[in-house]
Order: sequence, then structure tokens, then C-alpha cells
Amino acid sequence: MKTGTHWQRIAERLAESGWSWQHVRLTDRVGRTRYVAEAHNDDGEKHVAVAPSIGPAFFALERSVKSAGK
Repeated sequence: MKTGTHWQRIAERLAESGWSWQHVRLTDRVGRTRYVAEAHNDDGEKHVAVAPSIGPAFFALERSVKSAGK
């Protein structure tokens, strides 16, 4: 069984599928924290997701990548 947080397991699945990924934590003008997760591949595809915490950002990123692959 693999260990790690849910977002780390999503990142592993993305990497295993040929996607490079990165994330950053930002604070907006009113002091809210936002996480931006981005994935791209060698074919030039790029997906970006923004959420108030890291888990939902990666969940949305994975969903975007999967829906584009259909």
C-alpha cells in the first residue's frame, strides 16, 4: 500500500501518467490562502486548478486531466 497524503498520491498518479506538476500557495489581496496546482505534458497540454486548500486543488487538477483525455 502506498503512503502519503491524498494530494501526494494524485501527484504520483499524474507523474506515472507522463505529467509534470507543480503547486504554489498564494495569499490574495484580502488575505485568503489559495493553492494553485498545475500539470503539463510533452504534448503541450496544460491544466491549472485553484482551490482554498491543496487537496481540493489536486483533486480538481486530476479531474481536469482525466476529462481532457476522454
